[in-house]
Amino acid sequence: MSKRKGGKVCAGIEIGSDMVTMQIAQNHDGAVVILDQLECFFDLEKEIASTERVSQTSIQELCKILTGFKQEMESFGVEQYRLFSTDFLRRAENFNFIVSQLMGRTGMGLEIISDEEEKALLYWQMQKTMASFDRDKGDKYLYTVIGNESLGLALQSGKRQRLRQNLPLTQFDVLQMREEIAAGTEAVAPVMGEYLENALDGLEPNGFCKSVKTLVFADPELEAIAQMCGVKIEDHRCIIPAEKLIQLGEQLMEMMPETTGKVYGLSIKQERAVYASILIYQKLAELTAVSVVIGVYGSLMGSLMEQMLLKPERKEYDEYMVESALGCARTLAKRYGCAMAHAEKVCDFAEKLYVKTRRLHPGSDDLIYLKLACLLHNVGYFSDIEYHARCSASLIVTFNIPGIALPERQMIAEIQRHTTSKSLRIQQLRAYFLLADALDLCKKQKLSDISIRFEGNRLTVTTVYDGNLYLEKRAFDEAAALFYEVFGVQPVLHVKTALLK
Repeated sequence: MSKRKGGKVCAGIEIGSDMVTMQIAQNHDGAVVILDQLECFFDLEKEIASTERVSQTSIQELCKILTGFKQEMESFGVEQYRLFSTDFLRRAENFNFIVSQLMGRTGMGLEIISDEEEKALLYWQMQKTMASFDRDKGDKYLYTVIGNESLGLALQSGKRQRLRQNLPLTQFDVLQMREEIAAGTEAVAPVMGEYLENALDGLEPNGFCKSVKTLVFADPELEAIAQMCGVKIEDHRCIIPAEKLIQLGEQLMEMMPETTGKVYGLSIKQERAVYASILIYQKLAELTAVSVVIGVYGSLMGSLMEQMLLKPERKEYDEYMVESALGCARTLAKRYGCAMAHAEKVCDFAEKLYVKTRRLHPGSDDLIYLKLACLLHNVGYFSDIEYHARCSASLIVTFNIPGIALPERQMIAEIQRHTTSKSLRIQQLRAYFLLADALDLCKKQKLSDISIRFEGNRLTVTTVYDGNLYLEKRAFDEAAALFYEVFGVQPVLHVKTALLK
């Protein structure tokens, strides 16, 4: 399709496991319009799996492909592009050499999209597509994404995720096991079924079966899956009766991927991926006992193109990720027996202090990390009351929180823990956390609200209370010492009685 008048033109280039793909698109009246798409077969994953490297011959061939793509971008007047790959390429021993040579030979910088980031983008695709779905309010959906490293599961309720987990299962695992079973036993379907059940053993303990009525998946091969299930795609989604999907999966277990491709008219590119995906979706539907499965189209390329071309897209995505991170944190805190009224109160006070003193930390916005530390700071109580902060820190690092990678979880863990960290960022956030925690030290929510006045080098926190606040004042004064040391600002707690309010 030729370029239209007006509207930004962008390109995405993905170095996939077996294909190098470029998509050129334009923003036309708030919609993404595909102008051109090029694909070149290039089986890098097989080479990395066998040699743990990418050969110089392959690097040079890849550079030739990218140079050709670059010329195509110039012909369309592309204003912005992203060259990206996923974690599979990072497994190559000479990964840094690959990145360097791509830049040197083509002038193009390579971006690695992590497995977690890819899942997050596809969860967002599902959420947008499902937002207009007319179902009972309060319904819980189980969102699933088959990633390169693991199977992602998210319990979605309303506008946010409530729980998220990764299970050790991928398309490659399924295909590898199917070949092994075929060579070792005639009872293919029963053994394959047991293998999938074992791989999905974490569903029930993690709470993904309870109250879930609908399974939702995002898949780039949605058209093929819909055709195999005998359903139509409408409004960018297809609705599949769970019983029909389960029957299809049981039928495919008796076939090899190549046979499935011939029976259903799939391309060589499609047959292995579609085969493995359907078996996973089928077993998920069976184990969760859902009545309906909804498939939506979702691809990493499509998600990144939308973020480049549509201005509101990134903002809405970021807001969704923040709400989902907080939603999952609340679920985890409840699971570990936290006093949620206290956690919410500390979170509320910390946010007010942080927002009111924003000029103390210009150019940074770490509010989400501060709020997560407040919500999760007591998860270690169930293990050890005396050393609960240390236990909480250990747990926080292991939690699966949307959009929060390991380095950020480590930072959150340190915020709520007494530490001598030399990181200014951690000490600043800890100063806010300690002030907020002190205001509800006895966990009785004595203070309904606070007002804050920030002038010069003085931060005055005013509240109304008629009872005894001795312990809270004492803790506040101790916390104020760190705040003064970090920011050079002296916090002062001023308490009014209700009569003087």
